[in-house]
Amino acid sequence: MSAPSREAPHVPHVARLATLEPLDLPFLSERLRHVHLVWDAFVGGKRRVDLHPLVLSPTAHEDAVEAALGAYAAVDIASRHALSCDEEAAKYRFSPELLALARASHLAGDTGCLARVDLLLGDDGRFRACEINADCPGGLNEAHGLPDLLKLAGYKGRLEPRSVVDALAARLVAASGGKGSPRGLIALVFATAYAEDLQICALVERAVVQAGGRALRAPPTALSIADGRCVLQGQPVSVLYRYYPSEHFAELPIARELATGIESGRLTTLSSFASMFAQSKLAFARVHALASTATWPPSVVRSVADRVPLSVAPSEAHRLVEDREAWVLKRALGRVGDEVFVGELETAEDWAKLVEGVLRVASESAAGAEHRAAPEPWIAQRFVRQSTVPTPWGPRYVTLGAYLLDGQFVGYFARLTSVSHTSHDALVVPVVVAESAIRVGTDGLASYGAP
Repeated sequence: MSAPSREAPHVPHVARLATLEPLDLPFLSERLRHVHLVWDAFVGGKRRVDLHPLVLSPTAHEDAVEAALGAYAAVDIASRHALSCDEEAAKYRFSPELLALARASHLAGDTGCLARVDLLLGDDGRFRACEINADCPGGLNEAHGLPDLLKLAGYKGRLEPRSVVDALAARLVAASGGKGSPRGLIALVFATAYAEDLQICALVERAVVQAGGRALRAPPTALSIADGRCVLQGQPVSVLYRYYPSEHFAELPIARELATGIESGRLTTLSSFASMFAQSKLAFARVHALASTATWPPSVVRSVADRVPLSVAPSEAHRLVEDREAWVLKRALGRVGDEVFVGELETAEDWAKLVEGVLRVASESAAGAEHRAAPEPWIAQRFVRQSTVPTPWGPRYVTLGAYLLDGQFVGYFARLTSVSHTSHDALVVPVVVAESAIRVGTDGLASYGAP
């Protein structure tokens, strides 16, 4: 049991279950794999998921949702500007095929988006958005399955009731015309080389079928175009759910024909290809550049100032080399923490070389490289000084992913790390919203009964 209790702090904390290693229990570990399809529960021999929950007070929950919605609203405005302005779109350096797909979705009103806004807990106790995954966000299996296992492990508190997978499935079925998918098949496209991609699409497929839709998993190369319609195994496709990055999709031979089908209104995509501008980390820099000059809603301008760390082109970052600990460098289309460099975690020598290389790429691009071959942009983002949260394993940093479906909050995905950089080996835990009456020990941790 914990030490004598006191009122729960507003600062999030990871509650301690009675069983220190609940996933050592066979019925829980089997359910994790076979019901929730989490097949990659270990990285480097260490557990990548656990059931000790991240507990948010109602105040922290409201703050996180507010931060996610505010950041998303700002990036959405910047994205729509790029979709309608050639000069703005050129800053993102998308290939012609990718831009054609994005513009086709925009022109057709095909703008559905499942996004995950990644939030950092600042040292002032407020959440700030460090990036948005709007193209094909991951974590769905864990966000769906870990709360279920948490209840089975004996957690007695209230869970956050919303489920991103159930909301996504309902959205896909509705887009296909409702039960039976009368408008056409729902194609779930993924890269066959990655088990993570398969497990996500397998879970979504099951949820879609349970919701009454017709779905089929397939690699992107299985798609074809016939009479202006997207076709999979001889069946017309009405909805394309992609767990496959848009920049790679644009390289397929059918990309241009697919754009035509989308623009004609015959195919709905989720996330929309138009979401690619929000996916690019460059959007964070454009938000700061545009919000200071454009006539944006005052609430959105406040969100940019309060919730989005200053983000600029590396060449515009003041004292980027000397103030190493104040900056983070990010490749615009980097994914899963790849090519994100936190100055505080780099040596001065390595940081100087990295900055030199990034600035050289930027100058070469500005000197007139062909659009198709133009190097991908980078951004420099102000480092967010974070608070650690108490956990059964000691203090940890939290990256809280807030899922938004068409701009509405639909669930959480939380990762814990010992350093201020999140990648594929972070520890994933369920998220709960505490009742106001919950009490915790003086060590900042709550304890719950055995299963």
